[in-house]
Amino acid sequence: MMGMGRRFSKKKLFVLDELALVLAFFTALIVRYTRMFSIWTTFYDGLYVSLLVFIVLVQAIIFMGYDARRASIMAQDKVQNVFSVIKGRILLFIAIIIYLYVIQQATNSSRFVIPAIVVIDAVYEFVFRMLLKRHYINKYGDGSEKVLEIRAPYPEESRIIELIADGKTKKALIYPQGADETKTNMIIEILEKNGIHPYVALDSLGYMVRSGIVSDINDHASIPVAVRSEHCDLFGIHYAVARTEEAVLHVIRHIHELSGEYICFSNVHTSVMGKENQDYRRVLNASAFTFPDGNPIAQFQQKMGFELSERVAGPDFMDHMFKNTADGRISHYFYGASQETLDALKENLLAKYPDINIKGMYSPPFRALSPEEDKANVDMINAANADIVWIGLGAPKQEKWMRDHKGQIHGVMMGVGAGFDFHAGTIRRAPKWIQNIGFEWLYRLFQDPGRLVKRYFVTNVKYMYYMLLEKFR
Repeated sequence: MMGMGRRFSKKKLFVLDELALVLAFFTALIVRYTRMFSIWTTFYDGLYVSLLVFIVLVQAIIFMGYDARRASIMAQDKVQNVFSVIKGRILLFIAIIIYLYVIQQATNSSRFVIPAIVVIDAVYEFVFRMLLKRHYINKYGDGSEKVLEIRAPYPEESRIIELIADGKTKKALIYPQGADETKTNMIIEILEKNGIHPYVALDSLGYMVRSGIVSDINDHASIPVAVRSEHCDLFGIHYAVARTEEAVLHVIRHIHELSGEYICFSNVHTSVMGKENQDYRRVLNASAFTFPDGNPIAQFQQKMGFELSERVAGPDFMDHMFKNTADGRISHYFYGASQETLDALKENLLAKYPDINIKGMYSPPFRALSPEEDKANVDMINAANADIVWIGLGAPKQEKWMRDHKGQIHGVMMGVGAGFDFHAGTIRRAPKWIQNIGFEWLYRLFQDPGRLVKRYFVTNVKYMYYMLLEKFR
């Protein structure tokens, strides 16, 4: 959608949003005062005239401060557009309520008209936005371009021509790893000759560089190769500051030094547990790294001035780690979950990454183990001699297990909980857009309400309460 994004005018969107608001205003009045609509003084008095002027101005402020800074409606799907509209209308409703109380007219305004304006405006605005989006798509196309991915060993020229024969492919991404420079240049020449714009994927220190990790340092495109040394403390928990990609790269580069250590991924739920339980807080702080597996925690880091920090979710970390160890150079062991989940996980990983090095998997009993059983499990894990030992026992059990076995396990332990199920496909993870707006917890709640309703609602309320206390300390 890049090409279409350049043609899209936010001025037109602004005009349509204002038009939707004015139409919603008069629609609400007509519905409320249907029989008296022809009598001007019934509702076209100073209150509603001033209210119309006020909401038009507030709408402009909301658009400039919120909508204009967001991704274009062309880049958002329908659900994302709905959420954008709803968030803007919530701000408008709050502004209206404050305005009515300030001018002391809250009791004189219709209880129907005010909320009706906001609701009807949301409907009109969404419809207008979708019509505008359709207009641009019909006029300019959807802006999408097929990208041909070419990996070594490279295909013959005839095969490349066959792949681009539909005429929709304008770009090609070449992965040069494993191929010599001469052959890569030949592929580039073939693509250029056939009108395809070639790109070459970057490789650094044996790591496939992705866009999310590239940084501009002194006018040079670069990547961070280590997790930052500073921490961001919240509720006494020392959170590491990183992006997912640099966290993965750091572990890969220090895989031997991290052997025997453990890494935690702490979300809102476990941060509250750490706040309330000193022993568990010590467990988190004794890790090599505790990454923020929750949007609220990552947003807190950003507000504290830690630039380029983000949520490092356990399942995302696993995904990037699997991609970057797909050649088998780093081995994996999986301890936890059910046997059914482990079987599905192995099948999925081997189907996606045929050369991934899985040294072993084990589903321990869902009960306390005797010292003899525990020692046998440790010996079994160490006999596999894996570089990474993924732990999927659920919080807080997995973190305590890793703390108790620190220095005993020959490999770096990573507590990822439901990450086993997500990658096995036994539990469906929230779509990306839900993750982006910070509602993955709500998606999981609908999947398992019996187990999670108390955990999420109680924990989220506690988190907000503790955050308020932090602000007034």
